[in-house]
Amino acid sequence: MKNKIEIGIIGFGRFGILMTTVLSGFFKVKVFHYRKRKEDEKIAKKIGINLVSFKEAIDCDYLLLAVPISKTEDLIKKIAPLLKPKTTVIDTCSVKELPCKWLEKYLPKDNQIIGSHPMFGAVTTKFNLDEKYFELKNKQVVLCPIRTSKEKLSSLKNFLEKLKLEVLVVSPEEHDKQNAKTLSFVHFLGRSLTGAGIGEQEIFTPGYTDLLRILPHTNNDDWQLFYDMNNYNSYATEIRAEFLGACNLIERKILKSNTINEFDLNRKLINQLDQKIFTLLEERMACVKKIGEYKKRNSLKIVDYKREREIIRKRKQGTKLDPGFIEKIYALIFKESYDYQK
Repeated sequence: MKNKIEIGIIGFGRFGILMTTVLSGFFKVKVFHYRKRKEDEKIAKKIGINLVSFKEAIDCDYLLLAVPISKTEDLIKKIAPLLKPKTTVIDTCSVKELPCKWLEKYLPKDNQIIGSHPMFGAVTTKFNLDEKYFELKNKQVVLCPIRTSKEKLSSLKNFLEKLKLEVLVVSPEEHDKQNAKTLSFVHFLGRSLTGAGIGEQEIFTPGYTDLLRILPHTNNDDWQLFYDMNNYNSYATEIRAEFLGACNLIERKILKSNTINEFDLNRKLINQLDQKIFTLLEERMACVKKIGEYKKRNSLKIVDYKREREIIRKRKQGTKLDPGFIEKIYALIFKESYDYQK
């Protein structure tokens, strides 16, 4: 017999469907989804629940937010004036600092709030909707208590542990710092491997097989989730930059191992750097051309002296190069850019 506790879920994407399937075995679950498709109604029927109105979904004991990170702040603002004091709100975003700040900022003081991140999805749990099958044992779920009683947190933790989940209670900051590596970067690496054509081969090593194991976990989620987990995690950019810097350093070591002397090495490095410089210039001019098209459509002036001065000022501050050299380089770049925009 199901518990009388009512759980509302907003969002019925892949994770929302998994979460609904899991929780409907224990509680009365009410789901609202912005889409109104027959396919979603069929899925809800398979699970054994009905899709309800937005107002019905938020009238509950626990409200779980299962929407894209980029939609979460607007959703929190929307539910804020409609919540009943009894409702505990839990988000499920894969970043925690910003969503937790939004929850604390917009929701009434009477509502308890907990940040959460289930560190699993449909692929890792081997979720099968038709059979209502999923594997949760030893999967991690992170909880970030923001405004909640010890009793409420303990009750939630105990339930999750009964599902055989490993529960980690940490701060939003600590979550995002670690997740920048364990999630955002892993997805970045997986997408990059696929983009580079790295896939199954006839000849392979055990290490190569291990590397390919990340691909199903990183390529099955939609691009919006990938963008959000990188754009909304303040530590992700630094991790990507460190990785790319390490790649360049290793590339240099490989080059150095195949050189006669320092003179030969630096010649080869210059050749590589020249190639990169011209590739970047080509990319810059492609952007410049698009900006020129926008300026024409909106009757804007081609030349922007104020932006020129600001670009040069910033470059002078961020480099050890001679200021005069920077001005000469940009004089040529700006002239060529304006010719592209005419």
